[in-house]
Amino acid sequence: MPNGHATLLYVDDEPENLTVFDALFSADYTVRLAASGAAALDILRREPIAVLLTDQRMPGMSGNRLLEEAAALGKHLVTVVVTAYADTELIIGAIRAGHVHDYVLKPYSPQQLREVVSSAVAEHRRRRRLEEAARDVGTLAEDVRRRYDPARLVGGDGGLRTVMAQVAAVAPKATTVLLVGETGTGKEMLARAIHAASPRAHRALVKVDCGAIAPTLIESELFGHERGAFTGAVRDHCGRFEQADGGTVFLDEVGDLPLELQSRLLRVLQDRAVDRLGGSGPITVDVRIIAATRRNLSADAARGTFRADLYYRLAVVPIQLPPLRERTGDIPALVHHFLAKHAPGCDDRYRLAPEALELLEAHTWPGNVRELENLVERAVVLGAGPVLGPKDLTPFVPPPAADEPDGARVPVREAESHELRAALKCARGNITRAARLLGIPRGTLLHRLRKHGLSVE
Repeated sequence: MPNGHATLLYVDDEPENLTVFDALFSADYTVRLAASGAAALDILRREPIAVLLTDQRMPGMSGNRLLEEAAALGKHLVTVVVTAYADTELIIGAIRAGHVHDYVLKPYSPQQLREVVSSAVAEHRRRRRLEEAARDVGTLAEDVRRRYDPARLVGGDGGLRTVMAQVAAVAPKATTVLLVGETGTGKEMLARAIHAASPRAHRALVKVDCGAIAPTLIESELFGHERGAFTGAVRDHCGRFEQADGGTVFLDEVGDLPLELQSRLLRVLQDRAVDRLGGSGPITVDVRIIAATRRNLSADAARGTFRADLYYRLAVVPIQLPPLRERTGDIPALVHHFLAKHAPGCDDRYRLAPEALELLEAHTWPGNVRELENLVERAVVLGAGPVLGPKDLTPFVPPPAADEPDGARVPVREAESHELRAALKCARGNITRAARLLGIPRGTLLHRLRKHGLSVE
């Protein structure tokens, strides 16, 4: 099969050998010929060469010297020595120095030389693929670092100032971090920011939603299993901790992890090792753990529903994320950010009417930042604007209630009940759609509906 893009350079001081090589390979490759090491270096400086094949003993510059010079001219260059002498020590020395991929002894058969050349071309392409993959990974890592740069997170200079100072301090370390905050406050984004600002940014961040994986599967998902460990285990399975080796594991809603698995997680934290189901021994893993929870794990530990020793291991550095209702000063910046995200190139034509901003600042935000993003996205999708007013933000944001006699607003519980009813009405009773509109998990919505005595039929 033609190998059109691969260029071979053959160096030999005997003209007839050059002629034979050209006849053997010019149909399948681009062939360059040189009668000396100096001429070969001139060619290497002028054009990209995939494979350099050189005679060992030549007048002026030896094959080994040519290989040393050539090593600095092409990082993908693959080199082969072709010699009539059994120069074992010279060839072994060149191989050890990393200058030689293979060698061929004269007299060689055409088939033997073709096999060596084919192997060398394949090695050249492998090196290029590896470099391209490394470049892609580097570009992706840089994109992630930019996207989740703690200094760029909206609210970092406002309501999240203290939080971002903690992130900046803890990110370069290997310390375990526990992010605590209500649903929708941005715990996952903060976890990604910590990972992106850490020395592990070039490796994987593997997320585990502890509350979303079926109880019958979570042990296998976390720790992996060996073939035959249980019915249906037809092949070995690498668990999430092994997948994240060298990187970070993000345990979202760790408080939902079944009690019987908490001891196994504690083992990972203590020993940095996992035991696959059906495995014969521990597997060492190098992972950093960032956990997140909406629950009060300290209270859960006191009640015995969460292991106290695991809590203390997870909460080495606890970071509390404030709910949106406690940092309403960030709302204008967040709205602008979400407009740029959902109306790219057009966000400058949108602006928030003063009365709409008042409405947003008065809202209790049970769905937090995620709820606000959904509001902005809905306004963009429905073609609202360019001035976003109160009508563009209903039905999810109820108008602020009149102050009570003591000057306080209607309690949060009443406002949340109004919010839930409005979402259900808009979704025509569809729980899944209502949860999506509010920007909260379906299970969370069901829990809140029951808490308020609202029908979930």
